[in-house]
Amino acid sequence: MGVPMAAGADTSRERIPRKSRDIVDYAPGVVVDRTDGTRPPAAGLLQPGDLVLFNSDSGDDNPTVTVDHVGVYLGADADGRRRFLSSRKTVDGPTMSDLGGASLLDGTGTYATSLHTVRRI
Repeated sequence: MGVPMAAGADTSRERIPRKSRDIVDYAPGVVVDRTDGTRPPAAGLLQPGDLVLFNSDSGDDNPTVTVDHVGVYLGADADGRRRFLSSRKTVDGPTMSDLGGASLLDGTGTYATSLHTVRRI
């Protein structure tokens, strides 16, 4: 899409930062919605290609880090479930599921309940 990736921490808003916690505030584009601590971002606002950012690691070493995982929203699958593609927490590359659960934004699974921010580039 022509948006360069940053090599490290980057607050320029011209490149996509390397770390998900930096993407939340410093990637190009706009924040579509984010949690206010009592509700997840609005599902109806999602469009394919949006970045979905999660606070999915309950064992964070640093409690001030609120986002620790990122994916790309793909849209609804044949069963109407909202799907995303994400990196793994292991070296196996992109996947539709992970050790933390299926890459679904519906229901009560890990990613559905830990969705923190939606960013559109």
